[in-house]
Amino acid sequence: MTLVDWSTPVLTVGDPIEAIGMRAGLGAEVNSMLSMAMLSGPVVAYSGHPDRWIFLTAPATSTSNTVLADLVRLGVSLFPMGSLIALPCTENIETARWINHPVPGRPLPPWQAVVAAVRRTSSVSSGWL
Repeated sequence: MTLVDWSTPVLTVGDPIEAIGMRAGLGAEVNSMLSMAMLSGPVVAYSGHPDRWIFLTAPATSTSNTVLADLVRLGVSLFPMGSLIALPCTENIETARWINHPVPGRPLPPWQAVVAAVRRTSSVSSGWL
């Protein structure tokens, strides 16, 4: 973890942590699905237009071009290695907050589980297209 702007903690994406971003509405559905499967993990919400949620996951695995195309179509962001994710703190409380706090000793959800939940959710509800 590094400090940026004197006081805002950030997380650098890369082994062992990946990040997947999406609109808040889709994120809420994905988070619910992951919770039911007991695979939920840390999620950060950022206010904006639209509000965005970022899921922190275990390292990414290889995937097909079809899956990547689905994610692009749904407006899902896969953060490249080295990306900086601002973590919620008192200095950015107006713009960033935890949906699910990290739990010490609890493993991050598998990357592919979050991607699969995005695809399952979008196939059930076409409202996210």
